[in-house]
Amino acid sequence: MKTNPLLSIIIISFNTCQITLDCLKSLKADKGLEFDLTKTSTSSKIPTEVIVVDNNSHDDSVAKLQNINWIKLIKNSQNSGFGKANNRALKIARGQYFLLLNSDTLILHSAVSQSLIWLSAHPEAHICTAQLLNANKSIQASGGFFPNLLNVFAWSLGLDDLPLFNYLIKPFHPHTPSFYTHDNFFLKDHRQDWVTGAFMLLRRSIYESVGGFDEKYFMYGEEVEWSYRMHLKFPQSQCWYLVSPQIIHLGGASALKRSDPIVREYQGALSFFKKHRPLWQIFFVKIFFQTSCFLRSFINPIYRQAQKEL
Repeated sequence: MKTNPLLSIIIISFNTCQITLDCLKSLKADKGLEFDLTKTSTSSKIPTEVIVVDNNSHDDSVAKLQNINWIKLIKNSQNSGFGKANNRALKIARGQYFLLLNSDTLILHSAVSQSLIWLSAHPEAHICTAQLLNANKSIQASGGFFPNLLNVFAWSLGLDDLPLFNYLIKPFHPHTPSFYTHDNFFLKDHRQDWVTGAFMLLRRSIYESVGGFDEKYFMYGEEVEWSYRMHLKFPQSQCWYLVSPQIIHLGGASALKRSDPIVREYQGALSFFKKHRPLWQIFFVKIFFQTSCFLRSFINPIYRQAQKEL
C-alpha cells in the first residue's frame, strides 16, 4: 500500500544537469524525509514526493534524471518560464505542503524537514523560507517587502544603500550583514512580505485558495506577485524568514546571459505595478529604472545592455 506524501518538493531544471543531481543528492541526505512511498511507513520521517520539471534542457539532464526512480520527472517541450513550470507541477502535487526549491541549491543540516516542522507548528504562518547562503557560506538575501513607489525609487537609484535609510522605509530588497551598513535583517527570525522562490515552503490550502503563479512572468518577480495575492486573500496570515534551517544557493545557474537577471527583475517589478498599483505610478517606475540603468552603466556596462532591453 502506497503512502500519501505529506510534502511535495518541486524543482525546475534547465540546462543544470550536474547541479540538479547535486541538489537531489543533498535532499536525500535530509534525515527527516522519507522518499520511498511504495509501502506503508511506520517511521517518524516525513513522507515526501519530489517532482522535477525539466524546461526543455539541451544538456543531458533528461537522460540522467529519468534514471532516478524516486522522483517524478515532467518533460516540457519548451522553456516557458519558472512560474508556468511550477504551475504544472503544483497541479499534480499530492502533499499537504509544497516546497518550491531551485535546482542550484544544496540542503544543509536537514533544512527541509526543519522548515516543515516549524511551519506545521505555526498555523498563523502560511509560508516560510530557510536562510540562504552563498557558496562561501556568507548570507544571501532572500525576499523583503512588497514594492511601492517609495521603496522602488530608493532601490533603483541606490538610495537604500545609505545608512539608516532602510530603517525609515521597509525595503524591497534588504541588505545582508556583509554590506557596509552591517544590517542584521537576515540574522534573526522575522516576518517579511515575500521570500525568494529558491526555497519557498507553503501550505496546500493557500495554493488552492489563491491559485498558482501568474504565467505572464517568465523569471524573476513572480514570487513577489504570488505572495502579494496570498496577502490580499489572507491579510492576517504571515510570511516568515528562518535562520536555523540553511541551504546553499549558487544563484544564476539558469540565466541566459549576464544582463538577464537585471532586466528580468526590473521587468518583474514593473509588471507588479501594472497589476497591483495605480496606473499613474507606472510612468514614474519606468523613469526610475531607465535612470538607474543609465547611471549604473558608467560603472558596469551590463546596465547599458539592460537599458536597451527594458
